[in-house]
Amino acid sequence: MKYSKMIVLILALLAPQVAMAQTTSRANRAWKPFFASVRAAVKARDKDALMKMMSRDFYYLSSGGDENDNQDTRDEAFEYWGASAGSWDSLEKVLAQGAVPNVAMREPGNRLPSRVAPPMANNRRAISNRSFEWYAIFEFRNNRWYFTGFTECCE
Repeated sequence: MKYSKMIVLILALLAPQVAMAQTTSRANRAWKPFFASVRAAVKARDKDALMKMMSRDFYYLSSGGDENDNQDTRDEAFEYWGASAGSWDSLEKVLAQGAVPNVAMREPGNRLPSRVAPPMANNRRAISNRSFEWYAIFEFRNNRWYFTGFTECCE
């Protein structure tokens, strides 16, 4: 009886770790094709393709939000990029530098896999010094990657 309780306790402690490892493994396998698709859509300025890879709660500007109350900020992001000279070019340049696992720009309490571009945006000193102009965030949610934000540094 004592051993069975101990085994149950051990399994209860290990189960979340195993689940997170499986999620991370799926995220790693899915990253390269997803990132290549994002880069291709940005290069082609293909809003329809990119919209399918963006989260509905896309972060595009600290003061921007869901201005038309449709529970989706992707349309406002595209509108902002169209009105803001150089936004598409800046996004293309940021993505060309690659993305790395996100440590420095994580949401508090979010343990899901996340990546940030450019790699410099993962450095707390570079963030403090505003050493880069723009950054992009990607998150692995519901077993797939999403492009979750692109904005100017560092508010």
